Amino acid sequence: MRNWFIIIQGLLPMMLISAYQYSWNLLITPLMRSLNVDLPAIQVAYSLFVLFSTISQVLGGYIADRRGPRLVGVTGGVLAGLGMVASPLVNGVNQFYALWSMGSIGVGLIYGVSINLGVKWFSRTRGLATGIINMGFGLGATFFNPLISLLIIKGEYRYPMMLIGALILAVVIPLMATAKYPPSQVKAMRLTKIPPGFWLVFASFSLMGIPLQLLSSSLSILGEGYGYIIVATAASLLPLFSGIGRPIMGSISDKLSRRKTILVTGVALTVSMLTLLIHSPIAYMASTVITGIFGGSVITLFASLVGDEYGTVNSTFLFGILYNGKFVSALISSVVFAELLRTINLTNSLIIEAFLTAVSILVFMVFTRVKSRRQVAII
Repeated sequence: MRNWFIIIQGLLPMMLISAYQYSWNLLITPLMRSLNVDLPAIQVAYSLFVLFSTISQVLGGYIADRRGPRLVGVTGGVLAGLGMVASPLVNGVNQFYALWSMGSIGVGLIYGVSINLGVKWFSRTRGLATGIINMGFGLGATFFNPLISLLIIKGEYRYPMMLIGALILAVVIPLMATAKYPPSQVKAMRLTKIPPGFWLVFASFSLMGIPLQLLSSSLSILGEGYGYIIVATAASLLPLFSGIGRPIMGSISDKLSRRKTILVTGVALTVSMLTLLIHSPIAYMASTVITGIFGGSVITLFASLVGDEYGTVNSTFLFGILYNGKFVSALISSVVFAELLRTINLTNSLIIEAFLTAVSILVFMVFTRVKSRRQVAII
């Protein structure tokens, strides 16, 4: 019973904060109209979300590993809730940037604490437990997006945002106030330097995250010409399959091995990017499903890998550093992709994104060779 409560403590907060990422595609157009800005200007807000939700995890993880997760988690709940409630009420884009960034800091704090409840408490089924918790971040918006879509059609997007923010305040804060890590790990020896091979893991994670970030930030752009129903359906399917894929791939990695599962994931995501080159609604939906299943599991697999390779005592801090790779992939898949679209055509832009995704596989193969040689040398 205690194990399931730990899962719920991480799962529910992840479901609620997922709207910051997985409902963004639906909010782009009404926000552009409301704030009177163009696409590049509103996409800055998405980049700010990724920036602040990643860098906040480093300090948050450092504190959580040493003091426990409660202070970090509760602070995250307050910031994320207020950010979602207040941001739709402003009229200026700079005010929106500020409030969205504040909420994004909260998202990062909650994310790091929640996912490491699975990493730290479940050693034998780390991939599955982490995947179930991480599933919330993909699955939550599946419930929100139909409501948001309906209200957007009726010309209103503020109410669902304010409702989600209120739920974050009401649900996340009490759950985080009771969260804790294993006592032995809170008091254990601390990390003095970044361990060997970690930056290769970081680079692979950053590049392998491109497909999910690309579809999360530009799904409506990639689906231009397919009609609102197709795009809205894809916007609901992406978080659904992203959520479902996380515990499935996590469980597979517990049995097959983390390294092999990550390599398979990299190949699948490269294929998914190439599928978009077909430029048809069927290919668009197929890429959405493939990217959801495998792209969502990237964080689950790499978070579990950190626990496997470097131990769990400092896992929240190391994961916080690793998670900054999401900002790298977000820049490549949003700001850089938007600039590529402006200067070259869609096909060549997608080829570049697919190539960078493929590079992630090669980088991870280098990591496995480096780690294997180091282990042989130690033996």
